[in-house]
Amino acid sequence: MKTFGRMMMAALFAAIALVFATCAAAEMEIVTDVKITPTPKVYRELLNGVRDTEGDTSVYELQVRLQQLGYLAAEPDGIYGASTEVAVKEFQELNGIRDTGVADLDTQLLLFSDIASIVPKPTPTPTPINNGASGEDVKTAQLALARWGFLSGSADGDYGNRTESAVKAYKNYIYALEQAYQEAHPTPTPAPTPTPTPQPTPYVADGEQPIVVDRTVEPTPEVTPSPTPYAPDGLIDDDLLAAFSQESFQVYVQDLASGDKGREVTRLQTRLWNLGYLYGGADGAFGGMTARALKYFQQRNGLEETGVADEITQRILFSDAAERSTEYVFPYKLIVDVSEQKVYAYEWTGSGYGNCVKTMTCSTGTKSNPTPLGTYQAGGACGGEWYYFKDFDCYAKYAYRIVGGILFHSVLYNSKSESSLSRSSVNALGSRASHGCVRLTVENAKWICNNCPAGTTVVIQK
Repeated sequence: MKTFGRMMMAALFAAIALVFATCAAAEMEIVTDVKITPTPKVYRELLNGVRDTEGDTSVYELQVRLQQLGYLAAEPDGIYGASTEVAVKEFQELNGIRDTGVADLDTQLLLFSDIASIVPKPTPTPTPINNGASGEDVKTAQLALARWGFLSGSADGDYGNRTESAVKAYKNYIYALEQAYQEAHPTPTPAPTPTPTPQPTPYVADGEQPIVVDRTVEPTPEVTPSPTPYAPDGLIDDDLLAAFSQESFQVYVQDLASGDKGREVTRLQTRLWNLGYLYGGADGAFGGMTARALKYFQQRNGLEETGVADEITQRILFSDAAERSTEYVFPYKLIVDVSEQKVYAYEWTGSGYGNCVKTMTCSTGTKSNPTPLGTYQAGGACGGEWYYFKDFDCYAKYAYRIVGGILFHSVLYNSKSESSLSRSSVNALGSRASHGCVRLTVENAKWICNNCPAGTTVVIQK
């Protein structure tokens, strides 16, 4: 009986073990077959003014990621403020996304993607920045200096002599403004110090010598040293770079018109030059060329063509919204047609060179010494009435440089005398006859020298 009982218990335990084994096997099968798909992160659009709420750390996570990539210097705080907006905009710009400063879906998908596919913010150039440096910080400075009328040419990110001159010009300008302000708001003169009551002459005892002061000797005057002239350096420190980055510059000081002179005119001319309206740089004198260029700027930018740089004109001129010119503005534009052997003078009409006012017969270079085709900003008149060609031992009148050794000039003379006129050069007008220069009658060569300033656009074409 006992043996039978033990057999029954063993069978019962075996059955229980079989049930557990079956269940375990079944459970393992269930776990193996189930595939868990992660829930995709949902990004909400973030912009300036948004802040995290309880249970939502979207802004904080965005800031942490921007900080990891070098775009955000401030500590993450869960508040989407100005610094976060700037960081997002920089990230978008460097990663080829429309730089709105708003963290939309596309921006966040890229920001939180594989770091290998993201452009981190470049390490800033160490400051102070000086001549020889290069990088984005230099480009930032150049863009601001060009926009405000201190730098001519493009912003290439390389700090050379041109940029150094612009930095010094900017510092000189700011220094002059500060000096003018101090002169207009002088520090009050302190109240005079009361004259002390003179002490009585001390009593001289018997046997002592009195102190004698020679009142006839004038005291040596103190020499006031001359102030050291301000000499700005070309360094860009952190404060100056911040000024360039934040665009904290007052572009408008006063209206400018014909006859005005000074630093404001220089800045106006430099900006017009940089935008392609005024050629030849800035001389600080507002003359006819500046007025003509300014009117064309006003026309292209939808402003009233007054020729006066008022506040509205200057605020547009010294901004990124300023429309560039397609033509330098001069009284005339000269077209040399090699096929026709003609020179055409087109007058500036206010919106272009649409009015041909003079047609001149010429002699251009022979086929073996052709006049070079192209568009040039002319060098201008080459001095006085007579011009000597050393290589050919002959003279011409009223030479005007087009480019290099290529000139407009009169027909030839064998000596510096009217009677030595070369009749063959006169007869050759209307056909190829020169070594590359453009020969004209004396009258026409003189007209070009008198009416076409240096920089005038000259087009040589077939």
